[in-house]
Amino acid sequence: MDKYLAAAGADLPFHAHGSVLLVVGLVCLFFWWAFTRLGPTLVAPGEVVATRRQKQWVFAGVAWTLVWSYWPLHDISEKYLFLVHMLQHSVFTMIAPACFLLGAPHWLWRWALARSGVVRVLRFLTKPLLALLIFNGLVAFTHFPGIVERSLSNESFHFLVHLVLFASATLMWIPVINRQPELPVFQKPTKMVYLFAQSIVPTVPASFLTFKETAMYPTYGAAPRMFQGLNAVEDQQIAAAIMKIGVGSFIWSIVGYLFFTWWLETKDGRAQDNKRDVVGGPGYNTGSQARPRVAGMTIQGNRVGELTWADVEAEFERLDSVREPKA
Repeated sequence: MDKYLAAAGADLPFHAHGSVLLVVGLVCLFFWWAFTRLGPTLVAPGEVVATRRQKQWVFAGVAWTLVWSYWPLHDISEKYLFLVHMLQHSVFTMIAPACFLLGAPHWLWRWALARSGVVRVLRFLTKPLLALLIFNGLVAFTHFPGIVERSLSNESFHFLVHLVLFASATLMWIPVINRQPELPVFQKPTKMVYLFAQSIVPTVPASFLTFKETAMYPTYGAAPRMFQGLNAVEDQQIAAAIMKIGVGSFIWSIVGYLFFTWWLETKDGRAQDNKRDVVGGPGYNTGSQARPRVAGMTIQGNRVGELTWADVEAEFERLDSVREPKA
């Protein structure tokens, strides 16, 4: 590795990045404590504290975070290539937060939400529009030249930038991943619209990087070229493509997965977004051929029914009969 970096003109002596090891170590310690000490006190006897898949999600989150925040990728992103910087930020915002959220069992969510004021704050901050504005606003702000240059020259400030992006990305992902009733739970069509909006917003900052004919960031403009034929402007344009096309493709793959599973659920009658409350009252039969009435009912009971086209036709026929003048 050292020989390759030297041949590429890079001066990257090994750097232990103690702050990274400390943070990743604390995350590992927290999940070890949660799974081995806290969980057994909160789950019912015989209930699994954490499934194998949940542990794998947590491990994936730790691995992605450690690899992209440690030597040599962190050093390359900080001193040489803006495209690696963009890849690093994409991991910290698109992949790692989602992994940790998916790895958190329900009892851990409930334990965290039981903290004083946490539910109220999260319910406000994870409103879809607000979560999108917070996350994308911070992404744009942290890529202003002044902010980028300071983060490249000040490791503590750089760490703070990563922490802010990770936290705001977590807020952005909660509307998609959350299944806790204390916070808003959205159906798949709503999630698809939300993610569609998230895929469109990065177009604005990416366009500035794509069409700027000079290096936007002096540090990357003056950095030695790690690859022959890749100048600072081309490096910047590839970074813009990662922001728009790479991240967009990742988000659209999730939208595609949501659409496919929603279509299967709809086909099988399991989709929750095509359910409605059906109430019983005068004129409501409980027989197998009965059709529920919607308008003008006295609510005497409540059950969940599936809205079908036959129900819609029956309701139109009922309304037409009501409108017809009596002889």
